[in-house]
Amino acid sequence: MNILLTSVGRRSYLVQYFKEALGEIGKVHVSNSTELTPAFEIADAAIVTPLIYSDDYIPFLISYCREHDISAIISLFDIDLPVLSENIELFKNNGIDVIVSDKSVINICNDKYKTYSFLKENGFMVPKTFLSIDAVIQAINNNEVSFPLVIKPRWGMGSIGVLIAENEEELLVFYRKSLSHIKNSYLKFESTENLDESVIIQEKLNGQEYGLDVINDLKQNYQNTVVKIKHAMRSGETDCAEIVDDCRFKELGALISKKLGHIGNLDVDVFLVNDKLYVLEMNARFGGGYPFSHLAGVDLPKAIINWLKDEVVSDHLLKENHGVIAHKDINIVQINSNNYPFKNSKEKIIIKQMKSQKEILKILQEFDGVFTPSISEKVGDLSDYAMKLSENAFVYVTYKSGNLGFVSLYANDINSKVAYISFIGVKKQARNMEIGRNLLETCFDKSIEFGMEEIILEVRKNNYIADKFYKKNGFSYLKEASNQSVYLTKKL
Repeated sequence: MNILLTSVGRRSYLVQYFKEALGEIGKVHVSNSTELTPAFEIADAAIVTPLIYSDDYIPFLISYCREHDISAIISLFDIDLPVLSENIELFKNNGIDVIVSDKSVINICNDKYKTYSFLKENGFMVPKTFLSIDAVIQAINNNEVSFPLVIKPRWGMGSIGVLIAENEEELLVFYRKSLSHIKNSYLKFESTENLDESVIIQEKLNGQEYGLDVINDLKQNYQNTVVKIKHAMRSGETDCAEIVDDCRFKELGALISKKLGHIGNLDVDVFLVNDKLYVLEMNARFGGGYPFSHLAGVDLPKAIINWLKDEVVSDHLLKENHGVIAHKDINIVQINSNNYPFKNSKEKIIIKQMKSQKEILKILQEFDGVFTPSISEKVGDLSDYAMKLSENAFVYVTYKSGNLGFVSLYANDINSKVAYISFIGVKKQARNMEIGRNLLETCFDKSIEFGMEEIILEVRKNNYIADKFYKKNGFSYLKEASNQSVYLTKKL
């Protein structure tokens, strides 16, 4: 059983937890949108993905999961959750479980105003919350709320764009500043449909802050609530905490679980103000406070693995020890830049033509494993195929501190005037650099130069990323090539 943790970032500890939970029965794969990711260094395998909001993101994940026999995906980033949740059935149809709550649950948790509305409608104590400057000023004038007030993005995590206003002048300035944070960060993707209501203004709670890990199984059944008193915070995340036993918080967690119906972990921020519990935020994922629960004896990764295997989860896996105090430390992780030498190189990306059998053979050998099935599986002897290409085809390589992609093109059928791309491939670590598009354009130009009027290629039916890529570049369906593949065509 292999697991993929998406948007893994700096959550190296969760990678380690899942590696320990899997033991010898599987591997932990991780992904992120940049190779400069600390958690890549300790995972069994790592891959750089397209950006979450890219049209290629979901097809890329599905293709990667099928290629590496991934059983389940778990995301560690709020922005990732709605995209994955919306495609649960598509993943399921490809034999992949996504450990994510229903889209309605994700929307409630990711949208802080919807969080406020949901909690208020269900009888929970919440800080007064407003969507506009006019509404909050009216509330101030009516003595319904007073300064200080918290201004923060309606969608987001951590402390991005969170400001505290002590007076009306600061309120106006900080509102605009928070809006600017949204426009200039990843939060703009969440806020595009309603930018005018993308900032919320909230009553500042004065009391002791607690964190809850409200744990449900994969069928939304409540399991436990782990209660943590927060002794220190850093950048919006719990830095020091103590595991405590308080039935008030446990009852609160159980009630939230019943009303919300989430899956897996729910990270909840709660304030104790004058002996009343105010719920501030909820995150439907592993939160920054989970390591404290894990250190106290809870092993949710192991429980998830057991649930996926339809095995019984013993009580001790989700039972915490009280009185455990922990503080996060700062650990420097060296990124292995040798895996991505071209990223650090000042060289320009160039496209070179390979002409001799010898140099073409080296390219075929180097890229053999990039393809599924491999080049050698399709053509047989690589040396003979290299000779054929050197005599009848054009072979181009994209180069920057190493070979990143290659293409082989036949543009010699003067009767049909149809060119044919026999292979085009880009190494995984070099994807999302428009290398494939540049290779295609080279083929288009060369085909037109030699009088070709059409260009075709073959793509496997289950290669969703490639199919979408080619169609984005002007190709369309031509006919079946085999049970596993189709021909695509483009007029030149």
